[in-house]
Formats: sequence, structure tokens, C-alpha cells
Amino acid sequence: MKKILTLAITCCVMMLAKPSSAAIYGTLGACVGSTSLLFDSSTTGIMGPGTWSSSNIAVATVGASTGIVTGVSAGTAIITFVGTTSGTSTAVFTVTPVPASITGGSTPFCTGTTITLSSATSGGAWSSSSAVASVSPAGVISGSGSGTATIYYTVGVGCSASTTVTVIGTPAVDSLTGPASVCIGGTATYACITAGGTWSTSSAGIATISAAGVLTGVSGGTVVISYSVSGACGTGVRTMAVTVTGSTITGTITGTTTVATGFTTTLYNSVSGGTWSSSNPSVATINTSGLVSGVAVGTTVISYAVSGCSGVAYATTIVTVTAANCISGNVLFSAGTAYYGPVRVWLIKYNPSTLMLTAVDSAYVYASGTSVAYSFCGMGTDSFRVKAACDSTSTPTMGYLPTYHTSSAFWNTATVINHLSGTHDINKNITMAYGAGTTGPGFIGGSVTAGANKGTAEGDPVVNQLVYCINDATGAILQQTYTNSLGQYSFSNLPTGATYKVYPELMNFTTTPYPTISLTASSSSVTAASFRKNTLPKTITPITSGIAEVNANTAGISVYPNPAKGAINVSWNNGNVGTAVITVSDVTGRIVLSTTADMNNANGTTKVDVSTLNTGIYLISVKNNDVNYNTKVSIQ
Repeated sequence: MKKILTLAITCCVMMLAKPSSAAIYGTLGACVGSTSLLFDSSTTGIMGPGTWSSSNIAVATVGASTGIVTGVSAGTAIITFVGTTSGTSTAVFTVTPVPASITGGSTPFCTGTTITLSSATSGGAWSSSSAVASVSPAGVISGSGSGTATIYYTVGVGCSASTTVTVIGTPAVDSLTGPASVCIGGTATYACITAGGTWSTSSAGIATISAAGVLTGVSGGTVVISYSVSGACGTGVRTMAVTVTGSTITGTITGTTTVATGFTTTLYNSVSGGTWSSSNPSVATINTSGLVSGVAVGTTVISYAVSGCSGVAYATTIVTVTAANCISGNVLFSAGTAYYGPVRVWLIKYNPSTLMLTAVDSAYVYASGTSVAYSFCGMGTDSFRVKAACDSTSTPTMGYLPTYHTSSAFWNTATVINHLSGTHDINKNITMAYGAGTTGPGFIGGSVTAGANKGTAEGDPVVNQLVYCINDATGAILQQTYTNSLGQYSFSNLPTGATYKVYPELMNFTTTPYPTISLTASSSSVTAASFRKNTLPKTITPITSGIAEVNANTAGISVYPNPAKGAINVSWNNGNVGTAVITVSDVTGRIVLSTTADMNNANGTTKVDVSTLNTGIYLISVKNNDVNYNTKVSIQ
């Protein structure tokens, strides 16, 4: 009886000690002759201690220590993994034969026609690499356009046969070159870089054209000349209208014919080769490109002289020059980095009835280097401010900042322009401020809220609020950002051993910067540098209670691996502090993952699954009443 009892206890102990079962991950199928890597879920993709085996090596073999399965013949096999820590896992692995070669059809074939392909292997699906040739479920290929496409016939887990088809379209014919008009009895030569074509005209009574493209004017009128190129799949044609005349064609002057003194406008004419002139250069001048410059108030006749069949003829228009009533200048990119792209410029006016500054006009200009001109016209006597910002869908943390004339990033230090109606305020330049950016391990984050939030202490988020990070010692703006949909902002890559101020900038609001923030090697992150936007007094003030800073020694916490992939471990060796909340936030401060850890034991480890997160830098926080730990982790 004693032996039986001992045996029962031993069996019980063995059952309790048996590792729990896990699953097998990876692609559970392959083509004959191809391989697939499998792994046990407990090892998160890294082969742990254990042994792999196959139930049918005639169908599929597997490396005992690698988990690499090789398809041998069509069929299924049971793949088993016996792990020393994760238990026994099994999965059905399917091996699919490579389909038979694709046959049928004749290629190349013409656009608008079809060919039919087939494979001796049934049950597959057809697909095409290009819209040049579409394929139906029955293998019917339809040509569209010109070019080549790879046609695939796929069976099972990506086992494919392929073939290339060529589609030929109507020959492409390049544009024709030559004059738009010819004199009666005169000749002109036309050309096309596409070789092998033939010339023709729509009316030999108006103009004839030789095989070499030499057109001869016969009588007045308009004729269409054609250049045709024949190919295996049709004929391509390019046409051009030519006017045959006995007079000189002057065309018509187009463009804006009113300009202010000191400004320019451009005139155009569809007939090339003419000469521009002004009857009164003291009122307005015009250059060879048709650029009119206003000199003084008055009118002038602008002429465009063209030589033609009947000699020199003129097209004319009257240009009126008005008194300038504008504010103008240049947006200057002088920080050593040219800017290419749209720039939005605002004209801002003080409204005495609301006691507010308001943007009364705005315009987009397009920079292509170190400066771009802007102007606002037609305003009355008043005081104004002008502001410029690089317009982009992205919100970079550094680079050119929104700037007021003359060079202020802050509305309350902008230079005021006192404009008199009927005068022209020139050279009101905006020298763009520049955030140089930083490199380092430091991090500052927080939020901007306004008003009450249904009785809670948080308040409503202020969205798209511009926030600056400023070097406290030099006053230089280092980075800029905008609050997200939760009112949160953040600055990364800040050097430690330095002090910073955070400054939300909003027109009409007086901002109190956040108290000086010092980042050190042992305290490299501040996560609650938050502000309150007060609507009635028009102020933005810091919320200084509850500043969360890094304390890397609290509870002896460590986070690893770093960089991480799939999962991160949060460990502690000085616990007994209860349950802690673990959050993962992206660089904008948005919480993307949250979980808890039971830290009632003196030491331990909890695993956090981050496999659903995109590659990037994240802030990991571990907090409760006794723990306040923050660190950054790179997730790959």
C-alpha cells in the first residue's frame, strides 16, 4: 500500500510540473521545394529550447532545432514542437504542388483584343501585374494600352506559375513643330520626331504639303495638316491647324491692364516673335517678356509689333497706372536653409470694438529659395501687423517658425505698420525665425486645457495650439509643435544638463511661460508641464502642481529590451508597492496602450505586448502613489 501511495504522489508531481501547451506560429504551408519558418509563440519568434518533428517526412521535413519546414510532395503533415519550457504544440502543415506551366495565347497582341491562357493544374486563380493586361477568372487576357505584364496562376499558399505578355497599342505620335501661319505663296517646314510617318492636308486648295513636311500656302483659310504613322495594331495620327493668309497676324494682347505705381503686371500675346513697347515710359515701362512696371499715375498705350505677310502690324492695349495703396515686402529665409513651397501671409488689424487683433486678409505665395514677395493693397488708414508661416501638411518640430514683421515669433513684440491710405509701405520684410532643433535624451510633455470639463479637474483640450520650447539661457526657440486632439504636446531629443521654458503662443493671449525646467542625466523627462487657457482674461498660465519627472531608482524598475520588438519586459527589485499602471505613449503624448502590474512582491517582471504598435519612439510610464518611473523605448 505504501508503494502505491508513493507512485501516486510522484505522478501527481510530474503532472503539475508539465509545461503548459502553446501554439505554433508562422505560415502553415509551402510549395513543393519551398520552405516556411515556424516558431513557438512563447519564444516570440526566437527559437527557444525544444525539438521540431514532422509526422510525414515524405510530405514535409522540418529542422529539429530551426523550425524550417521544407515541402517535399503534395499533402499534409503534422508538425510538432516539444519545448522544455513551453510544452508540446502541433499544427497541420499543407504542401501544395507548383502548378503546371501556363500555355495558350499568342503574344504580342493588340490593344482591344483578347487572348486565352490556361494551366493543366486546376483550382488556381489568375492575376496580372499591370493594368496593361487584365485577366478574368477564366484566364482571358484583355489588352489595354501598350507595354508588358506578368500573368500569374496561383494555387494554394502562393504557389504560382507565370508568363509575360506584350500588348501593342496604336503607334504613339509626338507633337508637330512648325509655324501656326503661312503667307499665301510662302512655305514653311513642319516636323515630328516620330519617324516613319506620312504628311497630308485637309484641303489642297488652301495648302499643300510634301513628303518632307514642306507646306506651301495656296489661298487664304485654315487647313489641318496630319502626320500619320502606321503599325501592326493601327495608325497613330497627330494634327495641327495652320492659317494661310495674305496679311500679318498680330494676335491679341491679354493680361491685367491696371497696375499700381511700384508694382508690375505681365501682358501676353499668342503670336510669338513680336516686340513690346510703351507710348509713355514715364507712366509705365515694358520689357521684352511683357512685364509692365508702373512708374507714375496715368495711362499709356502698350503695343506689340509683329512682322508678317503684309509687313509690320500692331496689337495694342491701354494700361492704367494707379496710385499705390499697399503694404508690401519679402518673406526672407535667411537661416542658411532655403525653403521651397507655399507660404501663407496674413494682414492683421486691431479691432477697437472687440479690442482684438484679427486677420482681415491672407494670401498664398510660393517660395523657391531664400525669399518670396508679398503685398496687400486697398486698405484704409490704420495700423497693421503682417505674419508669415510655411504652409505644410506636416508639423515639423524644427525649421522655420510662424513669424511676424520684422522678425518676431511672438505677436506682442511684432513691429506695427502705421499705414496711410493712398501711400505705399514698401520693404515691410518678414525675416523668418528658425528653430535649430536639438539632439539628446531629454523629453518635455504636457497639455493645454481650457474651462471646466463637466466638473472634472482636467478641462477641455485646446487643439492645434502652437507651443515653443525655448532655451532658458539664450532665449532661442529650439523646437515648435502643435497640440493634438487631446490637447497634448511633447518635445523629444532635448539635451540634458540644460534648462528650458515652454511657451504656448496665441494671438491676443498673454502667456506666462512654464517655470524653468532643468533636465539632467538622472531626471531627463518632464511629462506634465501643462497650461490653462483662460478665455475671459485672455491669458495662458502654467499648471505647476503634479509635475511628473523621471526617477529611475523608484522601486528598482527597469524596462528591456531596448530597442524592442513584439514585447517589452517591466521588472522591479524593490517592490511591495501595490498595483501600478503601465502606459505607453507616442511622441505626441497620446496614450496608445495601458495595462497594470501587481508589484506587491519584492521583485518580479511583467510582459507588455507591443506587437500592434508602429515602429518609432515611445514613452513608457509606470505609476501609482509610490512609483513614478518614465523612460523612452524604441520599438522596431
